[in-house]
Amino acid sequence: MRAKKSLSLPMPEALKSNKLEDIKEHLRQLTEVLDKGYRLLYQDVATIQVDADGWIYFGEKDTDGTWRIGRVDNNWEMQRREDGTYVGKAGATE
Repeated sequence: MRAKKSLSLPMPEALKSNKLEDIKEHLRQLTEVLDKGYRLLYQDVATIQVDADGWIYFGEKDTDGTWRIGRVDNNWEMQRREDGTYVGKAGATE
């Protein structure tokens, strides 16, 4: 059995005050640390929204063999990283 990662979480005493904005900022920092330490494998959501020039990666984006899907102009593309470059594999045009 592998040991779980140790996280360095911001402690509540690090709060500047009990004002709502300070609490929100503390929770944002906590969420950021947890997200980096324990990436979600999947999330049950109704909608995934990506900017026009954004990509969804399946694997590490700088590693050969990684797949990505996204928009290029008004077209949808699926690409695979090969020899350091993403190569189009499938898609749809307007």
